[in-house]
Amino acid sequence: MSTIRVLLVGEIERAEFRDAVAELRRAAEVTAAKDVDDALGFLDSGRLVPDLIVVAQAMPGQLSADDIDRLRQRVPLARVIGLLGSWCEGEVRTGKPWPAAVRVYWHQWPARCRRELRRLAAGRGSSWSLPVTASDEEQFLTVADAPLVRGHGLIVIHALEYAMYEWLASACRRQGYATVWLTPNRPPLIGGATAVLFDFGGGVESELADLKSLAEQLHPAPLIALLNFPRLDERNAVLAAGAAAVLSKPLLIADLFEQLDSLLGDYSAFSSFAGADCCKENSSPSRSKPWIGGAAAATVPPGSTT
Repeated sequence: MSTIRVLLVGEIERAEFRDAVAELRRAAEVTAAKDVDDALGFLDSGRLVPDLIVVAQAMPGQLSADDIDRLRQRVPLARVIGLLGSWCEGEVRTGKPWPAAVRVYWHQWPARCRRELRRLAAGRGSSWSLPVTASDEEQFLTVADAPLVRGHGLIVIHALEYAMYEWLASACRRQGYATVWLTPNRPPLIGGATAVLFDFGGGVESELADLKSLAEQLHPAPLIALLNFPRLDERNAVLAAGAAAVLSKPLLIADLFEQLDSLLGDYSAFSSFAGADCCKENSSPSRSKPWIGGAAAATVPPGSTT
């Protein structure tokens, strides 16, 4: 497996980029440049031929398309990846986004960076290795075609809407997991949970107490929170309340399972199910059913579904 060399350009000390930069440094050989001129100095010296150029931009317009072209002219084969702050979320509609650059927001970065760099290093298909002319659709199709690691056990899904539960549950079932739906104000009469997915259907403040309670009751199962375009203070509040990780919506299924696999790799106490029969799904939201696996049993409260 080869080492991926990355030229990292921009204000990487900003708080919203801290985790993304740490993840990048763990996965690749990183050379940091404070601005484009500094980056061009590295490239012109001949000391660095990067596989990727990651450009951190907190606000639209900090770096222009001309700045990106100056970098590309030095290393035309290096893919440009934008590590973008929350202020850049509307740039595609109302601003001037860099042409032919992959856009990844800070809250999408950890799971996506881990997956794409691993695939690049192994020489397998990565959406970051596609030609610069590849469309967003082609990038998404590359991600969708990549195989995912199958798992086992029970995923507890807390969601206000059944449609959201079913979307997540369908993805989990395809990967070998059983699922159970929890709604607010229903006690989680569940044992042996492998992990928890907590979908924020409303505001963070209004549901934070529910997350904290659920994380405590189902500990040590790791909890992944799903938020619509989270801000840094929201992410920090959710982590402080007991979430092990935060993912943003809209969500790539590959990002979800990358994060889940990473958490479960550090979690040795989750239950193993005895066989496929215990993972049968019942889509009726009006019935309850015991879940038996290993030494633990889980009961779905009335009004939930398996």
